[in-house]
Amino acid sequence: MRKQYPLKVNAASPLGFLSREEMEKIHSCALELLQDTGAEIQHKGAIEMLKNAGCYVKRKRVHFPPSLVEWALKQAPSRILLYDRDGEFAMDLSGRNSYFGTGSDCCNLYDWENRSHHTFTEQDMINGAKLADSLENIDFLMCLGLMYMYPGTSYEHQFAAMLRNTTKPMVVTAADRESIKNIAEMMAVVRGGMEEAINKPLIILYDEPTSPLNHTFEAVDKLIYCAENMLPTNYAPAIMMGGTGPMTMEGALVQCLAECLTGIVIHQLAKPGAPFVFGGCITNMDLKITQPAYSSPEANMCYSMIPQIGRELYNLPTWGMGGACGSKMPDAQAVAEGTQQAYLSGLSGVNLCHDVGFMNYGLTFSFEFLVMMDEVISQLRRVFCGVNLTEENLAMDVIKSVGPKGYFLAEDHTVKHMKEMWEPKVQDRNEHIKWQQLGSLSMEERAHAIVEDVIKNYVPKPLTEAQEEEIQKILDAADAASKIKG
Repeated sequence: MRKQYPLKVNAASPLGFLSREEMEKIHSCALELLQDTGAEIQHKGAIEMLKNAGCYVKRKRVHFPPSLVEWALKQAPSRILLYDRDGEFAMDLSGRNSYFGTGSDCCNLYDWENRSHHTFTEQDMINGAKLADSLENIDFLMCLGLMYMYPGTSYEHQFAAMLRNTTKPMVVTAADRESIKNIAEMMAVVRGGMEEAINKPLIILYDEPTSPLNHTFEAVDKLIYCAENMLPTNYAPAIMMGGTGPMTMEGALVQCLAECLTGIVIHQLAKPGAPFVFGGCITNMDLKITQPAYSSPEANMCYSMIPQIGRELYNLPTWGMGGACGSKMPDAQAVAEGTQQAYLSGLSGVNLCHDVGFMNYGLTFSFEFLVMMDEVISQLRRVFCGVNLTEENLAMDVIKSVGPKGYFLAEDHTVKHMKEMWEPKVQDRNEHIKWQQLGSLSMEERAHAIVEDVIKNYVPKPLTEAQEEEIQKILDAADAASKIKG
């Protein structure tokens, strides 16, 4: 078992791109945008609620008074606690605590054996959940990929696959209100009831508007459901600069903030004090290929700046990115891009850093890349430790005792502290002859060996028979209802 390191940066000056004055200016611009331009709301119940709260409404266009936005920001809690499947405390979403987890809903999985991408399957989801459960630095799960064999209830079956193969907290996706209700009921099964599920949440709903400034019925309906039932949720815009948002980072930040603020107003009007995670995803569109540049310097800066505003200006739990890439395979490009993203988000203190393991603009997931990024996150958390200027660590007595031309190898101080040094599992530190004796393997090949071992040999903690039976009943009822709809 590798030594566990802190979740937040122990440093005099943690990373931040914006001054207080700059954050307040962006906030002011977002308020102006919501008041003057407003947002399209496709949910009649939400429109009526906003109108009663003092918004100016013309058809589906809603204009927000700044005072209402400021009111909503003061209602949401500054801390959200998440618990694992067994009801044990797992994550404190507040301050600069940084947690890392997988992404969701990829179309494909990278197949190492064939160097190809194949459509995501149910077995892939099971294998991915087992792998994430086994990795020490993957703190939470999202569903990795879409399971097309369940066209109407993919989200419910994805959640069930995770629930059966990991005890870690989860961020879930859902099609609509009925879908998140089914997922919440499955969570309640492992908690022994909905009241306990609300008191000790296992899940957060991932929800998002449709940029620019459009809020669909399903997105708003899920938002309201979570508020009414005190289930944690985010409301995270996914903006492409030059496509669904302005081409400048500054303009995209204003729009992203306005869309997030729209969500928190609706959410808090539905139930003041309901738990809300603040953040979004801004990438620049690569105009040569019309795809999002997931790990561009501009995107990585934005992943840090929106959560910085959420944390420092609004005092809210935050959402961001933490280990994705545009590469088509788990290669040097993937690790370079994923590492830069993880370090920037982690050192910035983003609470929930998602999409670890994403490749190919979020279209493909890679198990090998997930293993390599687990190593990167472990290394990053060692960096979080910073320095501790105790007499023991300053080692003045030892330095004086050894003196000029001495050596420290045989010192008790060396033996005492040697295990504090970070050790790799996937990276190789052997000298060349030993590396050859071990097969001359690349980092990608060593990661693949770990994936194979976990899939063949790792056994996650199972659900009880009673829990399995109840969860299957919920899935069967959801499938039956979906067939009637379809």
